[in-house]
Amino acid sequence: MAAANCTVSPKVLDGLSKFLETSFARKNIVHISKGNYIPWLKGKIWIVVKGLIKLRVPRIDGNEFILGFVGQNQVLGEPFSFIDHCSPFTLVDCELLHLPVEEVYNSPPLALAILESLSLRHRSTELNLTVLLEKTAEERVKAFLELIATDFGKPVEEGLMIDFLITHQDIANAVGLTRVTITRILSQLKKTGWLRKLDGGFLVIAF
Repeated sequence: MAAANCTVSPKVLDGLSKFLETSFARKNIVHISKGNYIPWLKGKIWIVVKGLIKLRVPRIDGNEFILGFVGQNQVLGEPFSFIDHCSPFTLVDCELLHLPVEEVYNSPPLALAILESLSLRHRSTELNLTVLLEKTAEERVKAFLELIATDFGKPVEEGLMIDFLITHQDIANAVGLTRVTITRILSQLKKTGWLRKLDGGFLVIAF
């Protein structure tokens, strides 16, 4: 499966970046360190100024399901979701802009930029769901890693580097497999050269 590129377009980046440069916006910047939850507050939205966030929800069996990832100049929050128990989790140190949704209603340029960003996130979510349609477990894992690398990875000589930690359990939760199965598949992908592990624990996708 070839991962489609759903990164935020320059137009969206410009719209949100211009808003973030205003003195009003800077007063609402919140710093949240790696490994912490972001409050899911009614009527409040978050714009990611810097960093990467994992969106996850609890499952009935006590495990969790990963809805996706939100990166720089993308938005999240209760007003944009029907899920009451979403638990956004920072994968790296993050800076976020905290706003009441009314501020979006009162700023047409900001509202347009957020709409475009949400549209891209919607397409990215659809691609995440198509991962579950892959025929084999290995194809699911490869498709998921391709999406993450394409959207949030950094180009390196060998391919694309995922420069933040994704655990075997994270991958299992995202693609509907067990952690043991993920460990076995990642080992196979390393043997074939499709996947490499760096000293810092980062993955390199060679595709």
